[in-house]
Amino acid sequence: MRDTLVACEAAAHDGGFTPGLELALRTVEVGAPAGRVAAFPAGRVPTGAEVVPHRLAEMEGVAFVAWPHRPAESAAPASYDGPDDRRTVFAALLGAVRVGVSRRLLDDAVAHLSGRVGGGEPLIRKQLVLGTVADVMTALDAVRQLLLVAHRVPAAVADAHDRITALDWDTAKLFGASGYLAEGPVRAAYVGRLAADCWTDREDVQP
Repeated sequence: MRDTLVACEAAAHDGGFTPGLELALRTVEVGAPAGRVAAFPAGRVPTGAEVVPHRLAEMEGVAFVAWPHRPAESAAPASYDGPDDRRTVFAALLGAVRVGVSRRLLDDAVAHLSGRVGGGEPLIRKQLVLGTVADVMTALDAVRQLLLVAHRVPAAVADAHDRITALDWDTAKLFGASGYLAEGPVRAAYVGRLAADCWTDREDVQP
Protein backbone atom coordinates (compact mmCIF):
# COMPACT_ATOMS: atom_id res chain seq x y z
CA MET A 1 0.00 0.00 0.00
CA ARG A 2 2.88 2.35 0.74
CA ASP A 3 4.11 2.10 -2.85
CA THR A 4 0.61 2.79 -4.21
CA LEU A 5 0.14 5.86 -2.01
CA VAL A 6 3.54 7.17 -3.08
CA ALA A 7 2.70 6.51 -6.76
CA CYS A 8 -0.63 8.35 -6.51
CA GLU A 9 1.07 11.33 -4.88
CA ALA A 10 3.77 11.40 -7.55
CA ALA A 11 1.24 11.15 -10.39
CA ALA A 12 -0.67 14.15 -9.06
CA HIS A 13 2.45 16.20 -8.34
CA ASP A 14 3.82 15.59 -11.82
CA GLY A 15 0.62 15.68 -13.87
CA GLY A 16 -2.20 17.17 -11.79
CA PHE A 17 -5.22 15.85 -9.94
CA THR A 18 -6.79 13.92 -12.82
CA PRO A 19 -3.85 11.55 -13.50
CA GLY A 20 -3.77 10.79 -9.79
CA LEU A 21 -7.50 10.08 -9.75
CA GLU A 22 -7.08 7.82 -12.78
CA LEU A 23 -4.35 5.82 -11.04
CA ALA A 24 -6.44 5.45 -7.88
CA LEU A 25 -9.39 4.13 -9.91
CA ARG A 26 -7.14 1.58 -11.61
CA THR A 27 -5.94 0.39 -8.21
CA VAL A 28 -9.21 -0.12 -6.30
CA GLU A 29 -12.59 -1.28 -7.59
CA VAL A 30 -14.23 1.23 -5.32
CA GLY A 31 -17.95 0.58 -5.81
CA ALA A 32 -20.51 3.13 -4.60
CA PRO A 33 -19.52 6.65 -3.49
CA ALA A 34 -20.21 7.93 0.01
CA GLY A 35 -23.01 10.22 -1.21
CA ARG A 36 -25.14 10.75 -4.29
CA VAL A 37 -22.40 11.94 -6.63
CA ALA A 38 -19.25 10.22 -7.86
CA ALA A 39 -16.17 11.85 -9.38
CA PHE A 40 -14.34 10.43 -12.40
CA PRO A 41 -11.84 11.58 -14.98
CA ALA A 42 -13.91 13.00 -17.83
CA GLY A 43 -12.78 10.17 -20.10
CA ARG A 44 -14.07 7.47 -17.72
CA VAL A 45 -17.69 8.58 -17.32
CA PRO A 46 -19.92 5.46 -17.47
CA THR A 47 -22.10 5.20 -20.56
CA GLY A 48 -25.50 6.80 -19.99
CA ALA A 49 -24.46 8.47 -16.74
CA GLU A 50 -25.97 11.79 -15.75
CA VAL A 51 -23.14 14.32 -15.52
CA VAL A 52 -23.59 17.15 -13.03
CA PRO A 53 -22.27 20.33 -14.71
CA HIS A 54 -19.38 22.04 -12.96
CA ARG A 55 -17.26 24.49 -14.94
CA LEU A 56 -14.08 24.29 -12.84
CA ALA A 57 -14.20 20.50 -12.77
CA GLU A 58 -14.60 20.41 -16.54
CA MET A 59 -11.56 22.67 -16.91
CA GLU A 60 -9.61 20.22 -14.73
CA GLY A 61 -10.76 17.16 -16.70
CA VAL A 62 -13.01 15.83 -13.92
CA ALA A 63 -16.69 14.90 -14.21
CA PHE A 64 -19.21 14.62 -11.38
CA VAL A 65 -21.73 11.84 -12.03
CA ALA A 66 -25.09 11.38 -10.33
CA TRP A 67 -25.42 7.97 -8.71
CA PRO A 68 -26.60 5.06 -8.99
CA HIS A 69 -24.40 4.51 -12.07
CA ARG A 70 -21.58 2.10 -11.24
CA PRO A 71 -17.96 3.14 -11.82
CA ALA A 72 -16.02 1.56 -14.62
CA GLU A 73 -14.42 -1.63 -13.34
CA SER A 74 -10.79 -1.48 -12.36
CA ALA A 75 -8.34 -3.06 -14.76
CA ALA A 76 -6.49 -4.52 -11.78
CA PRO A 77 -8.79 -4.45 -8.75
CA ALA A 78 -7.23 -4.90 -5.35
CA SER A 79 -8.64 -7.31 -2.77
CA TYR A 80 -10.15 -5.72 0.35
CA ASP A 81 -12.57 -6.79 3.05
CA GLY A 82 -15.73 -5.23 1.64
CA PRO A 83 -17.23 -2.17 -0.09
CA ASP A 84 -16.82 0.12 2.92
CA ASP A 85 -13.20 -0.90 3.34
CA ARG A 86 -12.54 -0.43 -0.38
CA ARG A 87 -14.05 3.06 -0.26
CA THR A 88 -11.90 3.98 2.75
CA VAL A 89 -8.74 2.77 1.03
CA PHE A 90 -9.75 4.59 -2.15
CA ALA A 91 -10.35 7.78 -0.16
CA ALA A 92 -6.87 7.34 1.31
CA LEU A 93 -5.43 7.08 -2.19
CA LEU A 94 -7.27 10.29 -3.07
CA GLY A 95 -5.69 11.80 0.02
CA ALA A 96 -2.28 10.92 -1.41
CA VAL A 97 -3.36 12.42 -4.74
CA ARG A 98 -4.34 15.62 -2.96
CA VAL A 99 -1.00 15.72 -1.13
CA GLY A 100 0.67 15.61 -4.55
CA VAL A 101 -1.55 18.44 -5.78
CA SER A 102 -0.79 20.42 -2.63
CA ARG A 103 2.95 19.98 -3.09
CA ARG A 104 2.64 21.15 -6.69
CA LEU A 105 0.57 24.13 -5.55
CA LEU A 106 3.22 25.03 -2.98
CA ASP A 107 5.92 24.78 -5.67
CA ASP A 108 3.90 27.18 -7.82
CA ALA A 109 3.44 29.55 -4.88
CA VAL A 110 7.20 29.62 -4.21
CA ALA A 111 7.87 30.35 -7.90
CA HIS A 112 5.19 33.06 -7.88
CA LEU A 113 6.61 34.78 -4.79
CA SER A 114 10.18 34.47 -6.04
CA GLY A 115 9.24 36.67 -8.97
CA ARG A 116 7.59 39.38 -6.90
CA VAL A 117 9.46 42.06 -4.99
CA GLY A 118 8.51 43.90 -1.83
CA GLY A 119 10.73 46.18 0.21
CA GLY A 120 13.59 45.65 -2.22
CA GLU A 121 13.72 41.86 -1.98
CA PRO A 122 11.78 38.89 -3.36
CA LEU A 123 8.68 38.17 -1.29
CA ILE A 124 9.79 34.56 -0.85
CA ARG A 125 12.54 35.83 1.47
CA LYS A 126 10.09 37.44 3.87
CA GLN A 127 10.09 35.72 7.25
CA LEU A 128 6.32 35.36 7.38
CA VAL A 129 6.22 33.80 3.91
CA LEU A 130 9.08 31.43 4.67
CA GLY A 131 7.35 30.41 7.87
CA THR A 132 4.11 29.63 6.01
CA VAL A 133 5.94 27.57 3.38
CA ALA A 134 7.81 25.61 6.03
CA ASP A 135 4.64 25.03 8.06
CA VAL A 136 2.74 23.72 5.02
CA MET A 137 5.61 21.42 4.02
CA THR A 138 5.82 19.98 7.53
CA ALA A 139 2.07 19.54 7.82
CA LEU A 140 1.84 17.82 4.44
CA ASP A 141 4.48 15.35 5.57
CA ALA A 142 2.40 14.66 8.68
CA VAL A 143 -0.67 14.02 6.50
CA ARG A 144 1.36 11.67 4.32
CA GLN A 145 2.39 9.67 7.37
CA LEU A 146 -1.19 9.58 8.64
CA LEU A 147 -2.39 8.09 5.37
CA LEU A 148 0.40 5.51 5.40
CA VAL A 149 -0.45 4.19 8.86
CA ALA A 150 -4.24 4.68 8.96
CA HIS A 151 -5.47 4.22 5.37
CA ARG A 152 -8.15 1.74 6.52
CA VAL A 153 -9.56 3.97 9.29
CA PRO A 154 -12.44 6.13 7.98
CA ALA A 155 -12.14 8.83 10.65
CA ALA A 156 -8.39 9.15 10.11
CA VAL A 157 -8.78 9.38 6.33
CA ALA A 158 -11.50 12.02 6.69
CA ASP A 159 -9.24 13.96 9.06
CA ALA A 160 -6.41 13.80 6.54
CA HIS A 161 -8.65 15.33 3.88
CA ASP A 162 -9.72 18.10 6.25
CA ARG A 163 -6.09 18.89 6.98
CA ILE A 164 -5.25 19.02 3.29
CA THR A 165 -8.13 21.42 2.64
CA ALA A 166 -6.89 23.77 5.36
CA LEU A 167 -3.31 23.60 4.05
CA ASP A 168 -4.44 24.31 0.49
CA TRP A 169 -6.23 27.41 1.73
CA ASP A 170 -3.07 28.59 3.51
CA THR A 171 -1.11 28.07 0.28
CA ALA A 172 -3.75 29.75 -1.88
CA LYS A 173 -3.42 32.93 0.18
CA LEU A 174 0.24 33.15 -0.86
CA PHE A 175 -0.95 33.91 -4.41
CA GLY A 176 -2.88 37.00 -3.33
CA ALA A 177 -5.76 37.90 -5.66
CA SER A 178 -4.54 35.46 -8.33
CA GLY A 179 -5.38 32.61 -5.95
CA TYR A 180 -9.04 33.18 -6.76
CA LEU A 181 -8.72 32.89 -10.55
CA ALA A 182 -10.32 29.89 -12.28
CA GLU A 183 -7.34 29.67 -14.63
CA GLY A 184 -4.86 29.59 -11.76
CA PRO A 185 -3.06 26.69 -10.07
CA VAL A 186 -5.42 26.70 -7.09
CA ARG A 187 -8.18 25.23 -9.26
CA ALA A 188 -6.78 21.70 -9.08
CA ALA A 189 -6.79 21.81 -5.28
CA TYR A 190 -10.38 23.05 -5.21
CA VAL A 191 -11.63 20.40 -7.63
CA GLY A 192 -9.65 17.77 -5.77
CA ARG A 193 -11.43 18.64 -2.54
CA LEU A 194 -14.85 18.32 -4.20
CA ALA A 195 -13.91 15.02 -5.82
CA ALA A 196 -12.54 13.60 -2.58
CA ASP A 197 -15.71 14.59 -0.74
CA CYS A 198 -17.64 12.30 -3.10
CA TRP A 199 -15.72 9.26 -1.89
CA THR A 200 -14.91 10.06 1.75
CA ASP A 201 -17.07 8.56 4.50
CA ARG A 202 -18.14 10.98 7.22
CA GLU A 203 -20.66 10.77 10.04
CA ASP A 204 -22.94 13.23 8.31
CA VAL A 205 -22.80 11.45 4.93
CA GLN A 206 -25.18 8.62 4.13
CA PRO A 207 -23.78 6.16 1.54
